[in-house]
Amino acid sequence: MKISLSWLKEYLPIDQSPIEIARKMTMAGVEVGEIITIGDSWDDQLVIVGKILEISPHPNADRLRLPTIDIGKGEPVTVVCGAPNIQVGQVIAFAHEGAQIFNPRNGKLEILKGAEIRGVESKGMVCSPLELGLGTNHDGILELSGEFELGTPLFEVLGDTILVTELTPNRPDCLSVLGTAYEVAALTGKTVSPPNLDYETNSNRIESTVKVSIKDP
Repeated sequence: MKISLSWLKEYLPIDQSPIEIARKMTMAGVEVGEIITIGDSWDDQLVIVGKILEISPHPNADRLRLPTIDIGKGEPVTVVCGAPNIQVGQVIAFAHEGAQIFNPRNGKLEILKGAEIRGVESKGMVCSPLELGLGTNHDGILELSGEFELGTPLFEVLGDTILVTELTPNRPDCLSVLGTAYEVAALTGKTVSPPNLDYETNSNRIESTVKVSIKDP
């Protein structure tokens, strides 16, 4: 079972480190076999939230374009990008020169270096999920949904810690995030705030909302 620490925090306050939480769970019989940190290679100053202000054609390559990125501080940055899905107004993940990203060709984590691409200097990158280590998709850039302050470290937006539990048959209560939250609360002395399950009701009959026709009984 993979438990997102950020999801757990929606149900109870957590003020202890993931290692300490994992230790307490394991000692209580809910073994944590692995701790995975999503975004542990993202430097807070080098991998950030940006926004595409404008896109210009590359003077020497039809398949490349030059997006200008608002990075929140200082002057906007223009880089070379070959992704087909970039659009003005998109909120994106931007990596400065010197950031660690995954090389799509070999899958290895490497330092991003500035380069001259078809005659245009580029010192940064609009990142795809693969380059960030968030999946295998390299067909286009990662577009962020939501309202974020430009220049915010990407780790604050997408970073997370995953506890991988190895449950025994006698602990089905921990086969959910909420169930695990109650276990962690018991081990740390915290109180769980369960999700709101209220929903709106009215007196309308279902027939007035949905119609079902059986065409082939």
